[in-house]
Amino acid sequence: MPIQQFPKRIETEQLLLRRYATTDAAGMLELVSENRELLVREFKEQARLQTVTEAECFIGNKLELWNGNKAFCYGIWNGEGTQLGQIQLKNIEWEVPAGELGYFIGERWQRKGYAGEAIRALTRRAFDECGFERLFVRILISNEASLRLARKLGFEAEGLHRKAFRCGYGQLHDVQYFSLIHS
Repeated sequence: MPIQQFPKRIETEQLLLRRYATTDAAGMLELVSENRELLVREFKEQARLQTVTEAECFIGNKLELWNGNKAFCYGIWNGEGTQLGQIQLKNIEWEVPAGELGYFIGERWQRKGYAGEAIRALTRRAFDECGFERLFVRILISNEASLRLARKLGFEAEGLHRKAFRCGYGQLHDVQYFSLIHS
């Protein structure tokens, strides 16, 4: 199957999902700084960012992965232009095609439907425009909100992987896998 490029912008009713630009570094660093404790467990690479230069390098890496069709990372902004979070499609297997969704929403914007809206939008593009057959998420079993959201969005549990993820605190965690199949 030929590799399909993802759109650089996806608009929903409330959100704009947009490919990062290096000019987003200061805003992304602000989001990280406000949510560092939340991010350390599951997004340790991003949680380590301390300076605008580090954020620019992080974004540069995401752009390289995008340009190489290895991952598609979007910032999530609301209508006022405030960055609320991030969503990406990574670990892509183009021969299927399939990939893993990873996402976070800043703490003050959680439980407002933004994560579900962003996941639905990216899922639609992956299935309907880019020919994906399967998407999956890995969720720490202690992250009850994400477990509920995956089920609500139609993802089906595939199994528990014991001690499969080392968080930013160095602890090993059990991870539940869920998948959504194009139908």
